[in-house]
Amino acid sequence: MNNKNINKKIKRVGFVYLSLASSAVKRRAFEEKFMLRPRLGLEYLCAALKKRGIGSRIYDQVLGDFSPELLANLLEKDSVDLAGFYIVSKNLAVAKSFISKLKEKAAIPLIAGGPGSRHYSELIASGCEMVCLGEGDIVITDIVDFYEGRKSVNEINGIAYNDAEDGKVALTAERPLIEELDRLPFPLRDPKAIKKYCDYFAYPLKQPYISVLASRGCLHNCAFCTSHSFWKGKYRQRSPENVIEEIRQAVSELRIRSVQFIDDIFAVNMNWLTEFCQAIKREKFSLNWMCTLHPLTFGKDRDRAFLMMKECGCNIVSFGAQSADCGILKRINRDPREIEELKKAVRKAKSSGMTTCLNYIFGLPGETAETIKKDFTFCLEVKPHILDMHPLEIIPFSKLSEYKEEDICLMDKKELARVSAGYMVNYYIRPQVAFQLLSDIVRKNPRRIYTFGKMAFYCLRNLS
Repeated sequence: MNNKNINKKIKRVGFVYLSLASSAVKRRAFEEKFMLRPRLGLEYLCAALKKRGIGSRIYDQVLGDFSPELLANLLEKDSVDLAGFYIVSKNLAVAKSFISKLKEKAAIPLIAGGPGSRHYSELIASGCEMVCLGEGDIVITDIVDFYEGRKSVNEINGIAYNDAEDGKVALTAERPLIEELDRLPFPLRDPKAIKKYCDYFAYPLKQPYISVLASRGCLHNCAFCTSHSFWKGKYRQRSPENVIEEIRQAVSELRIRSVQFIDDIFAVNMNWLTEFCQAIKREKFSLNWMCTLHPLTFGKDRDRAFLMMKECGCNIVSFGAQSADCGILKRINRDPREIEELKKAVRKAKSSGMTTCLNYIFGLPGETAETIKKDFTFCLEVKPHILDMHPLEIIPFSKLSEYKEEDICLMDKKELARVSAGYMVNYYIRPQVAFQLLSDIVRKNPRRIYTFGKMAFYCLRNLS
């Protein structure tokens, strides 16, 4: 820990979001070109700091490229006293490079947090003084207290830091999850930046729109994911009224037209959904929204749930299908019943007038050319409006990361990428699928026809 940074007044904090592309500057990953989602986690931290009278800004490399040198200049120009990096495993290498270079150029403490915080040893070795290991809403203000000399490092639960005494990485006591999410301040959203964000894949959503979390955590334990372990196997929901109040504020202050719920799984509780939908109808919001559902969500109540959702503005539902093969689903801790239930869910959602999106991962344990064909055959049968098939990316610390790659799938990564792209093209060029998509776009948001044309051109160019 650098003692020269202690007893320093923290007036402004900068949060850095780095591109997921392999090169830090002038490149963006494909999903970032067309899936520009607001940085909700960082907006929550900005809100926590505002409550303490501390200014903040998010430096989003996806919205505007910057090198470590330019970032150092921006931080100095904005009089930033503390900089925090948002970390996921996919941008770890770029983040470490930025941190080490920024450490040489900026005389301010650097911290980190996010889903990739388990890489804390590497981050500290790169120059971070502290790494938040879980929820940062309260930790960020504790860290400010430390640098302003009001707390010792051992009083900040839930962090890793560089112990100056023995030169080793130390961990403080584990911090419990926040039980009452309703007590948290609403995310602090930048009115200028919000106009630049848009998830173009979710074409029914109109700008400006916001991302909202109605819950934290996931009830499932998929082998390819780390959400279950990051949230310590717990699922917490905000009250429907608290969520409605956040939307009400955003409608009033930001004139939003759409809401994208980015919960791992939205509204697992039917009582919660009923209260939420009734509240939205009372407010008479002139907006639409989308959410992600599990194939088994709502079960026998699905028909009633989808009808309520559609009536109060839900325009698109997304499902993490992952595979149409029973054996693969079992190997990744999923339920084989999902296949038939998903078929019912997609058909019901479509008949209710909602846009449907299915996501599949190629290369899961037991994957073969035959199981991949099952996925494609299933999709041809139910015909979702949007289909995303992509190769498996093994997330560090997930259950699959404990296996050797050759024990997961014998298919080569390049082959999986080629096959997934090929199936995607094969799906969308079918006249019935193309007409369904085009007519849905024209009916819900015709401006997105141009965007989908750009995406198609990009995909075809990268296939050649």
